[in-house]
Amino acid sequence: AVVSTQSTGDDRGYIDPNRDTMLIGLHACGDLTSLLLQTFLKCPSLRSVVSIGCCYHLITQTKQTDYFLSPSEHKKKLSDPTSIHAFPMSRFLQENLIFFSRNALNLAQQAPERMARSGTLPAQNLFFRAVFQVLLTEQFPGPISMNVGHSATKASDFVSYTRAALDKLKLSTSLSDEEISSYLRRFEGTEQRKLVVFYQLRTLLTRVIEHVILIDRVLYLADNNVTARAIRVFDPVISPRCYAIVASK
Repeated sequence: AVVSTQSTGDDRGYIDPNRDTMLIGLHACGDLTSLLLQTFLKCPSLRSVVSIGCCYHLITQTKQTDYFLSPSEHKKKLSDPTSIHAFPMSRFLQENLIFFSRNALNLAQQAPERMARSGTLPAQNLFFRAVFQVLLTEQFPGPISMNVGHSATKASDFVSYTRAALDKLKLSTSLSDEEISSYLRRFEGTEQRKLVVFYQLRTLLTRVIEHVILIDRVLYLADNNVTARAIRVFDPVISPRCYAIVASK
């Protein structure tokens, strides 16, 4: 059956009202899990739902500028039906103004069990990116974009990375290859090891953030008198997004 996320007041054109139906979302990206849960509650013919979310960094939530709103203003925005937000969904998290930055949502996408199994350390370009930010700060004072994307991730050395990243940012420099390399030498060794330790400690928070998102979805269903559970259904090494929201009514 085709499920519409538009509220038409009549689901018969999409789902047979005389037939119980299960709604399933396998790796439902970004806001899709939230839309599935909302549709599940609105449609009487949908008797159960199983949804495995992913791509948390694409979740729509209150904007970062909303950090500066007062609690009363923030709650007013959350209660506004025209304000789109897939997180937080539950009454408890909304009342307590719990939300995440974009960096935190990106962190929720990591695969800690896979990293532990493989024993791999952060990619070399992560270190390149950190050193490149120092170079940008020192060579290009003032506000500039630091979003280099993935344009330089295949670079085999720091000089190539820097040249590709500067091209991406449409910046030019008179620095020689040797001067660029001196930035890398400046931070190799102790500082690089500190970055690796920081990355590993940071990754330990992955499941904490993900579980808050999962609990929010379970509580949202509970707010609507539906009992739900978050169940691990996959091996997290094979599929890092391994938890399903399961509910029936």
